[in-house]
Parts: sequence; C-alpha cells; structure tokens
Amino acid sequence: MGFTTPCFIRKNTPKLQEKLKNIGYRSLDNDNDKRDGLVADRNGFMYSIFEKNVLGSTYNCGTNEELFLAIASLRDDTDDNQLFTNGKGDWGICRDGSDGGLPGMDFYGIPNDFNLSYYHKATVNELIEHFKEKE
Repeated sequence: MGFTTPCFIRKNTPKLQEKLKNIGYRSLDNDNDKRDGLVADRNGFMYSIFEKNVLGSTYNCGTNEELFLAIASLRDDTDDNQLFTNGKGDWGICRDGSDGGLPGMDFYGIPNDFNLSYYHKATVNELIEHFKEKE
C-alpha cells in the first residue's frame, strides 16, 4: 500500500519539499512555491494549497515541520524512517540500511530500554503528544 496518513503544514519551502521527496513523495504541481501550505497525501503526492482549502480529514501540523515529516513518513509497507517508541519516553527512528548505512534503530538520546521488542511504530496521537511536549 504505502503512505497511510494525509497531513498539512502551514509552511512551504523548497527545503521542505526536498525532505518530502527524500521520503518518497512526488510533486503533483509546478507552482509549489506560490502557495502557503503543503499537503502530503496517502497516494505519495505532495501538492501546495492555500490554507483555506485544507481538507478536514487531513492532520493539521500548524508550522511544526518535525511533526509534519513524522506523520507524512507513516507507511504500512516499511518501517524505514519512521519513529518508534516504547511508550515510556524512549524514541528512535528505524533505519533499514537501504541508504548504505547500518540497519537498526537510531535513538534520540540514551534510551532507558534497549530491548527493541518493547518498541512499536508511533501512532499519530503519540507523535502529536511527543512533538507538543518538545515545543
């Protein structure tokens, strides 16, 4: 299948568009820079929109780029580049090694628990709470 969760950000920069391309999104329009927001949809497309056109079923990430990229990365066909948590405050990003690096979990800080069997792919609600706490 692929991407699972559509999301929107009230920001639109070439750097952000490039980050979406790096996780597998393709551009649907040529005037991405002329609008005030970006949508990452379930079909693997990104497109620019005016904020008033945001769909109700799309998660609104405000201007939080980290939250937007974390939700946009959610997929059901791979764990690569997705955030995992053990629900006890430990977070890491899964790497499958396809970029030439080592496969495994890149932890954010020193985790209290290294047992990967206790980790699960973070849900949208867990991501929202995690990034709310970081603000």
